Amino acid sequence: MDTMTELGNEMLSDLYRHDGAVSTLYVALTPDTTDPRHTQTQRRAARQAMLDAGSPEADAAAVESLLEDQPGVANPVSRYLIVRNGEVVVDELLLGEPLAERIAAYGLPSAIPLLRHRPRELSYAVVEVNREEAEIRLYRLNQLEPVMERDIQGDDEYTQKVKVGGWSQKRYQRDAEQIWKRNEGQVAEAVDDIVREHKVELVLVAGDMRACQLLADQLAPASRDLAVVVPTNTLAGGASDEALEEELHKQIVAVLARDQTDALDRLAAESGRDDGLAEVGIGPVVHALQQAQVDTLILDPAGLGDKTLLALAAEPWIATAPEDALGAPSLGAVPAADALVRAAVLSDSTVVLVETDRGAPGTPLDDTGGSPALGATIGANHHVAAVLRWRTGPATPGSATPGSAA
Repeated sequence: MDTMTELGNEMLSDLYRHDGAVSTLYVALTPDTTDPRHTQTQRRAARQAMLDAGSPEADAAAVESLLEDQPGVANPVSRYLIVRNGEVVVDELLLGEPLAERIAAYGLPSAIPLLRHRPRELSYAVVEVNREEAEIRLYRLNQLEPVMERDIQGDDEYTQKVKVGGWSQKRYQRDAEQIWKRNEGQVAEAVDDIVREHKVELVLVAGDMRACQLLADQLAPASRDLAVVVPTNTLAGGASDEALEEELHKQIVAVLARDQTDALDRLAAESGRDDGLAEVGIGPVVHALQQAQVDTLILDPAGLGDKTLLALAAEPWIATAPEDALGAPSLGAVPAADALVRAAVLSDSTVVLVETDRGAPGTPLDDTGGSPALGATIGANHHVAAVLRWRTGPATPGSATPGSAA
């Protein structure tokens, strides 16, 4: 997007390493284009909320000015902003049902809203084809605009119905089929290149059904395994994208659910062994993060409530108390979820959020609002766990075991 700053893991890591106060704003965008006063009210409310949260006047003013010109997009969409010293350093539009508004002002960005919308970097391609041309668009998860677009024009000879008969009919049909196949072969080569170069994990194909079939047949095995053909001709006049969008949502939910299930399965397997590569509870997980032992951090942000941890300006990045900071300067006490995510990102760990305040993939809510998947694995009283890269010596003294209190 031209006016948006795309925030990936590398940029997030860079932001986390900066010292000094930073403001984070996450709000749902519901612009009423028929009433300019609605936008004005939103701007003023956001500014005042930031000031109430402790943001500097310069940060609040920058956000108020930025929200004056809200992008014209279809709901549901949210806006995620990070501001430092009056400068907007991150400005993203995030697709999906908006979460609760979040405004934070302390020594590090709050990445929880971003990770809820975009649990990890995931690239997918949408390919719309007919028999003479194709449109290929590459997207990143929950971003509105494609990061790359490619149009392919093939040979249009015989793409229109030819009124011939007799002995020439079969020849025309045979020649047309060869041209269509050659056209889709060009598209297949382009798709294969994009899959390989951009680590694409999903390819949705829609359009003329014969063209889709010819394309799928010519994809390389690696691309074919990722391809899902949607039975809708989105290129036909007056066609709707609804079926394509529904299938896209379904496939992405499935990919993210597998991520979560795989992480919980690994945690369960390691937790069940005396020498397993797993830690459960805030203390043991913080200790493992300090040693850069964590491969995967599994976190229930809502379950941590108002608990806080110390964010540090240098390694080991996180501590439960000043005496555990190992000499690193403290940025102060911050919400535990933010401190844990920051330490994980800075040590190149994978972060898996287990949601409790909405129906996230793979985590149906129980009557108490908790996540039965996580609770069944590590105990109902726990809201953070980790799968380790290695274990150095015996488990941390006093560390929790699955089923015990944190």
